[in-house]
Amino acid sequence: MDDRTLTIALIVGAYTLACLGIGVWATLRTRDSTDFFMAGRNLGPLILAFAAVSTMMSGFGFIGGPGLVYGSGTSSFWIICPAILSSIVPTVLIAKRFKIFADLFDILTLPDVVAIRYRSETCRFLAALAILLGVLAYLGTQIRAMGLAAALAFGIDEGLAIIAGMTIVILYAVFGGVIAGIYTDFIQGVIMAVASASLFVLSLMVIGNGDVGEATTNLTRTFHEHDEGEAVGPWGTLGAMACLSYLFLFALGGAGQPHVITKYLMARDVNSVHRTLLVIAPSYTLCLLLWFSVGFAMKYMVLTGDIPPLEDDDDAAPLFLLHYTPAWLAAIVFAGLFAASMSTADAFLNIGAGVFTRDFPRVFLGRKARNELRLARITTVLLAVGATTFGLWAKDQGDLIGILGAYGWGIFAAAFVPVVALGLNWKRATWQGASAAIGVGILVNVGLDLASKYPSSGEPLYKIPGAVSIGAVALLSSISTFILVSFLSPPQTGDKRLEAAMDA
Repeated sequence: MDDRTLTIALIVGAYTLACLGIGVWATLRTRDSTDFFMAGRNLGPLILAFAAVSTMMSGFGFIGGPGLVYGSGTSSFWIICPAILSSIVPTVLIAKRFKIFADLFDILTLPDVVAIRYRSETCRFLAALAILLGVLAYLGTQIRAMGLAAALAFGIDEGLAIIAGMTIVILYAVFGGVIAGIYTDFIQGVIMAVASASLFVLSLMVIGNGDVGEATTNLTRTFHEHDEGEAVGPWGTLGAMACLSYLFLFALGGAGQPHVITKYLMARDVNSVHRTLLVIAPSYTLCLLLWFSVGFAMKYMVLTGDIPPLEDDDDAAPLFLLHYTPAWLAAIVFAGLFAASMSTADAFLNIGAGVFTRDFPRVFLGRKARNELRLARITTVLLAVGATTFGLWAKDQGDLIGILGAYGWGIFAAAFVPVVALGLNWKRATWQGASAAIGVGILVNVGLDLASKYPSSGEPLYKIPGAVSIGAVALLSSISTFILVSFLSPPQTGDKRLEAAMDA
């Protein structure tokens, strides 16, 4: 092991131990299911904001993002730019309502919110099902990112890295619950913002041959000289229809991401929720600088002949860190990446465990589960084992991390944007409309995804023309269904507490 790899290994190891230390501390603070799922509902604005940023970025942004830019150029900008809006839209549309609901009702999960808003256990069940499907895809994203980064950084087998990473997740997720993830996310969010700004400057120096001011000129000229001008054009290599579909999906989709919006249920008070905007938008913008700068830098070096073409688009960020950044910065970013992937995996395990602990017992048994905290810990272990198996399978299938992340985003957006973001602001919405919207969102997402891959990727049953995002089609379908069915079904008469919460 050379000095550079040793430096990275030591810093990553120290960071991992710190995460485990946070897990031990969180275990001491986790006394009941409210602590396990909602961090005691006592988070201030700074912790809340950086935790949300870290959860949104994680392996999807740090590994998948540069890989998408490397492969499709500026097409990826139509994910990045609206994603900044997605860090603001949930706060404006639902954050205040979520906090009021949390104060008025017995709420620990997103399906709790849906069931109370529509007074329907059918809605609860469908919301829980959508969460499980989205969690599977997103956990695959985090697990693959963690395994790929470790494999490239330390030269170990990716499968072994996945198993080791998820073992660490289990150690602190099972006992510390969401508290462990939240505080790890906070530290990681700060590191992400600082590291992204540093890597942005380094990427521009690489493209500009030491002169940041020449980066844009060199990049554009080089891409055109190698007949890759489309990659730096307004639509990238995917074309206008694909880019506009990403604009639609990612501008609105943030209001339907359970791992982000449920954090508003954990806020100390409504003022804490509003103040998160002062941190979320600028921090998220800083993190996204890494997304496009590293991807373009690696593609630029391939075109100039400085490095051979990458075997896998997802290798862009890890290889840039290993070969073009100071050892200390690479170590910090790798450590942060592992922690982000692990803590985000913790967040998804937490909301997935909530489905089995909180929602399914109420749907099928008509009551709470006995000893929710113990059941939550057991189901977290089972979900972690299942997610690790899925991550190993996704590795063998060769699914790109960015594609897996976009699929998970689409599942959540189609299921929850109409039901939550619109439903909490529109009294005419009905349980029939909500149920139909979630069902249509799931069916369109899963159905079109399967049709595009089987019987084979070369000759699929059906593929949407123009590389249009499946998630965007599903979101448009679910919103249309939600509005139409709500108008066609009889109005619901609400109770006074529910009406007061929606009027606030």
